[in-house]
Amino acid sequence: MKLSPESPVPERSVAVHGRIQQLDGLRAVAILVVLLNHTLHIPLTWVGVDIFFVLSGFLITGILLERKLEGQGYFSYFYTRRVFRIVPSYVLTIVLFGLIISWRVFEPWPLFAFFGMNLQQFFHLGQLPFEPPLWSLAVEEQFYLVWPVIILMVSEKVVLRLAVAAVIVTPLLRVLCTPFFATLFPIYQLTPFRADLLCAGAVLAILWKRRTPAQEAWVRGRAWLGTVAGFGGLMFVQIWPVFRLASNTRASNGLDYSLSVLGSFSLVAWTLADRGWLRAWLSSGPMRFIGQISYTMYLSHIMFLILVERYVSSRYLMTVATIGTTMLYSWLSWVVVEQPLIKYGAKLSPRRKMQPVG
Repeated sequence: MKLSPESPVPERSVAVHGRIQQLDGLRAVAILVVLLNHTLHIPLTWVGVDIFFVLSGFLITGILLERKLEGQGYFSYFYTRRVFRIVPSYVLTIVLFGLIISWRVFEPWPLFAFFGMNLQQFFHLGQLPFEPPLWSLAVEEQFYLVWPVIILMVSEKVVLRLAVAAVIVTPLLRVLCTPFFATLFPIYQLTPFRADLLCAGAVLAILWKRRTPAQEAWVRGRAWLGTVAGFGGLMFVQIWPVFRLASNTRASNGLDYSLSVLGSFSLVAWTLADRGWLRAWLSSGPMRFIGQISYTMYLSHIMFLILVERYVSSRYLMTVATIGTTMLYSWLSWVVVEQPLIKYGAKLSPRRKMQPVG
């Protein structure tokens, strides 16, 4: 079939095609940036988590829209697969952390049992050793209690409008609520203040689905500018202390996160549209391998960091050892636990016909 410049690109979502190879590579970039943040404490590498958020919003929104369009099992399909993807590695890592490091960090236990670790500031628990990788998982799971319902109940056009509205309103919410918090952590970790990242991914999912060849070419040639503007702008404003997250000011909470949203959104769009070196690099075997095991790497790296720090004093050697042991454990977890259970969950996922709404 010949396409006119205005014809939509005939590509369906990841729900049909499976894994998008270059996005696995982008997951690898995100997890490595997160590991550098927690090992070498490189400034601004917290944006690795933001890239994960945009990726999640993009992928999950595409899957949900596809399921709704096809009239197949919706909630049961989504949550069955979500449980088999998230819970096994989560439980295994908690058990190992308790056995190797300490069980005391898992108090109060309901926060861990019900994905509420981003609420720990309200229980005056301070910064817990195992908290860094879990607050963002809590944000995602809380968001996905609501987002599938919205997608099912309203049309795709309304979903797009709601997602755009969230991207606009969330920074205003951060600015308005800043005076109510003594530290940066509530703004940094609570779902209402980070929803713009997930919704930016949702916006991209819908726009990418509707794109024409001309629009894709436009993104291919210009998305890198948004990436540079977002992340470069974030680096630039750090010249002034008022724009550093630690200052917990309206200026920092209003601008810093929004610049990260711009950079992360543009990077994901660039990754999708690119046909040159970026796609080739991100689609390479090593990058896709790291991306495939990135979830367990994210969950477990703090455990191995604490262990390695007991025996290694050199910061750089400690970084290498932490990344190496984390990758080895995550690969074993993928082969022995996660991959078999994911396949089993796929078999359980019902494909019952249903009437789409909207």
